[in-house]
Amino acid sequence: MELLLALGTLGVLLFVPGYIIARALGLRGLWSVAVSGPASVTAVVSASIVAPLLGMTWGVLPVAVVTAAIVILVVGLRMLLWRATPPHDPGDSLRPWARAAVVAAPLVIVVQVLLMIGSPDHISQTFDNIFHLNAVRYILETGNASSFWVSSLTSSEAGVPPSFYPAGWHAFSALLVDVSGVSIPVASNALLIGFAAFTWTTGIVVLTRELSGGRTSTMVGAAAAATCFPAFPILLADYGVLFPYMMALSFVPATLALLVRAVMRDHTDARARVPWLVALVGLLPGMAVSHPGGLVVLLAMGAVVFAAALVRRARRHGGRPPGGLWAWMGLAGYLVIAGCLWFFLRPSADARTWTPELTVGQAIGEVLTASVNRAPINLGMAVLIVLGIVAAFRTRTARGGLTLGLFALAAGLYITAAGVPYLLLRDVLVGAWYNNIPRLAAIMPLVWVPLAALGFTAAWDALRARRLRGGRRMVATLGLAALVLAVFPLPQAMSMRHAIRDARANYAVSEDAPLLTTDEWALLERIDEYVPEDAVIVGSPWTGTALAYALADREVLFPHTLMYVSQDMQEILDSLDTAEPGSEVCDLLTDRRADFVLDFGRQEVNGGRHVYRGLDRLARSDAVELVDSEGDARLYRVTACG
Repeated sequence: MELLLALGTLGVLLFVPGYIIARALGLRGLWSVAVSGPASVTAVVSASIVAPLLGMTWGVLPVAVVTAAIVILVVGLRMLLWRATPPHDPGDSLRPWARAAVVAAPLVIVVQVLLMIGSPDHISQTFDNIFHLNAVRYILETGNASSFWVSSLTSSEAGVPPSFYPAGWHAFSALLVDVSGVSIPVASNALLIGFAAFTWTTGIVVLTRELSGGRTSTMVGAAAAATCFPAFPILLADYGVLFPYMMALSFVPATLALLVRAVMRDHTDARARVPWLVALVGLLPGMAVSHPGGLVVLLAMGAVVFAAALVRRARRHGGRPPGGLWAWMGLAGYLVIAGCLWFFLRPSADARTWTPELTVGQAIGEVLTASVNRAPINLGMAVLIVLGIVAAFRTRTARGGLTLGLFALAAGLYITAAGVPYLLLRDVLVGAWYNNIPRLAAIMPLVWVPLAALGFTAAWDALRARRLRGGRRMVATLGLAALVLAVFPLPQAMSMRHAIRDARANYAVSEDAPLLTTDEWALLERIDEYVPEDAVIVGSPWTGTALAYALADREVLFPHTLMYVSQDMQEILDSLDTAEPGSEVCDLLTDRRADFVLDFGRQEVNGGRHVYRGLDRLARSDAVELVDSEGDARLYRVTACG
């Protein structure tokens, strides 16, 4: 029931603000639905930054105020720049089978995610999730969700000023917890479902329609294919865990589709492009504050779109640069700006340390077999992708060329990350994604889905034509049945089942779970019986004790593994178990109200090994007394300091 409450509340928060904005822009039909999620996130992240500047506590009110301001701005721009509704293309209308597929695809992903997490209150037992969950609690506690504030969670104790951190996921999670009253783990899982099932599927179907047309078979193929690639969204919910990046990447299809509509369509009036461009620009803040990696993907793919549009126009003008040199100078300017952002949005050098793990040939093979990041061969999708490549090449249209160009770009980036041994070149090209293979693997479904849908349509047309001509009708009928199996049941039974099974291990609560074991979780569930609300808990964050903050609502001295540790904090880590009345460590513990210690043993997330001298002999220390225990998990009270 708690998950249903969370999903219902999320449906309102993720759909309503953005849908109002989309309608104000004049968007209709599937466009307004696909844009609603990213537009809502833009409203939420904008509100999170503006709210503290206006002295407002984080919650629904600042989101409502910012949404109203955006709507007023959009209406004003529409009155000044364009008044009519953006022209409706007959291909924008979905026929019944296409509508059914667009509705069914999110439901399939909901089932996939539920099978993966096992229970609505399970958490990803991975390294990054310590920060993600605790950051949500920090926002709820401080009432500040600004991306210029959230990093103070790990720096304020050491006196280090906060820096920018993309906190869109955390702001939205905290808003959901605040409105619905559900727990932080349930809210986190609800957001995963919302962006994976709703934002991703509607966006990729719209993008496919712009690239490959709106035929029913193409739309059905796109909706089905959106659920058939482990690389997105399952991989990012398993590896890392990379929730913010997954969130931003789910916005790329709809945003890219807006750009394609604006520059690749034949508009009788230049003003007809304006609403599409305004919508595109309006979605960028939500993407950038969710995760800059998503913005860099859009920048790269945007360059391909602009180049394709200029080549198309040049062909129509007999090879001469259309509009003189200004259009080509504009492309050059875009590339310069994108290149600068590509460079400045890169993470620091010490975070870009991932190295190649494959040969170039192996990486190419993974791209062609839809099995990136060493996944099992996705046979059905691989066949459809190859058919789609052939079909796009044979069309010899601008959109066919664009589809192939986007595929070549994404494949080139993945092959570079996975197999290119020239580290400097590799860092220049894919350093924006940490030189990290899974992050580049997650981009591939963005270009695979349109190709698979195009391949499905080509195969469908060929088999139906053969069947209608008579002759070997049984062969054609069996071929159609095999095609339907290839586009949905086969990947679900093979590749997706394998990916979900592997990912489930990171969400399972077991005796040997990497972050929180069964005993540790049980102890956290009753910790409020012993630890007052104003007390602070000491413990090694590497063993999972830091999650007492997010899961038990008790402040911890070390809320993350990667944080600034002051000299005073280090003294506590070094001397707590030898504390005596009047000692320096007692004064520090008293000043910080650090009256309790959690000991979760020596098992650390990511197989780490961090020994803190002041915490490794608690069982024999006279400075503490045992308050509660569950298996090897223990809660101590500090008694040495009075």
